[in-house]
Order: sequence, then structure tokens, then C-alpha cells
Amino acid sequence: MFSFEIVCLAKSIKYGGICIAGIKTDGSGWLRPVSNRQDGTLYPEHYTLEDGREPELFDIIRIPCLRAYPKCHQPENWLIDTSKDWEILENLTLDHARSLLNPEIQRHSHSPELLGSLDKEICYENLERSSAQSSLALIKPESILWQVKINLYNEKKFRCLFFLCGTSYDLPITDPIWVNKLSSLEEGIYSCEEVIENLELCNFERDQFRLTISLSEPFIPSGQEKKFCYKLVAAVINVADVKYRLGWK
Repeated sequence: MFSFEIVCLAKSIKYGGICIAGIKTDGSGWLRPVSNRQDGTLYPEHYTLEDGREPELFDIIRIPCLRAYPKCHQPENWLIDTSKDWEILENLTLDHARSLLNPEIQRHSHSPELLGSLDKEICYENLERSSAQSSLALIKPESILWQVKINLYNEKKFRCLFFLCGTSYDLPITDPIWVNKLSSLEEGIYSCEEVIENLELCNFERDQFRLTISLSEPFIPSGQEKKFCYKLVAAVINVADVKYRLGWK
């Protein structure tokens, strides 16, 4: 059996369950714990702790795993050991957070490519021929806008519009906490200032947003014949809010 400690940097919606991912506390990279379901989705029985609590962003979590379980589109996957409970450890310190997260953000600040390409999706056939080097990234985007759209079924959908090294991206948001916040807004496109003001987010700062980007499971979009994996905003992080919540000075 293996056991890993990660800083939780993604807890996103996935097929009626969630996807959790984070950077290992020893600095050796990303890890995504997955179940033995076909798509690896996690459900409450997998991640709920003994006291009923669930892991949240920036928790340090110890996760028991059975073996590496890489996929061509998600090389960071590890199969969880369902016979063991997850644990939340001591609070993350500011110095530890900087040592882990700053290098990751720097890694994605010199090129417009996101998870190996400039597109919003990657053809699964291409990944089967040449596996993704990474399916997770923590970025400091530029010129962020938040879009609330209403689809044909009168459902609200949420997207993040941003630039990375001058290249524009338009990606769906799967962070349930941020989706819940945006759901109170009317259809439209909002700046960070407008979102903070309209939602009365008193501990947020407009230029302190960071995004965890993840690559989705492969599926065949409507009107297409091939499978694609899409880039998703799996977590919306505001550094000022995290500092306030964790008591960092």
C-alpha cells in the first residue's frame, strides 16, 4: 500500500460525484486519487472522513492508494485503497504553500500553451498515440471575465474567459463552490470587480485569482464522431481569501 499527502487544489463536479486533485507535499508533483469506477469518479463513501467532514481546497490530505493508475489523458491518477480512511492533517503554512505552488505557477507563466496545446480540447486519438505529459496545472491568468449563460433547457452554465501569455481561453467551470456563487448572477459577462461587488465577497481581491485547470474524461461531443478531452476550470482560488481563511500573515 502507498500513502500520499497532497495539498488539495481541486474539488470539482464529475458525473454526479467529484474529482479531487492536488500537489504532493514533498514537491514531487500532482496526484489525482481515483476510484475503480470506469471513469474514476469519487463519491462520498470514498472521501468522507470519520467525523463526516469532506476535504476542502488547501486542506492537507493523506490518501491511501493501491497503485499508480495512469491514463493516456490523465497520467497523475492513483487508485485509492477503499479499505483505509482519508485523513486531514495540520494546516498548510504560508511558507510551505509558497514553496509548493509558486514553482507550479511559474512553470505556466512563460508559454501560452495550456496542458500541451493552445486549444480548449485535445483529440483523444492523439492522446492514445502520445500520452499527455500533464492533465493538471495551476495558473495565474490575465484579464479574467466570468460568463453566465442560459442554455436551451433554461439551465445556467458558467465559463471563465481569460488570457495566458496573450492567448485567450474560454473554459467551462466545474468548481461547485464557485458555480454556486455565480448562480445568483443574471446572464451576462462580469469582470472580477463586478463579481466581487455583486456577490459581496469581502475577502477577495480582483487581481488575486488563480485557476486549477484539469483535463476531462474523453467523450464524443454533439455533432462530432471522435472523442475529445476538454480543459476545465476545476478550482477557482483567490489568494487573498485563502490567506484570510487560513490565518496567513
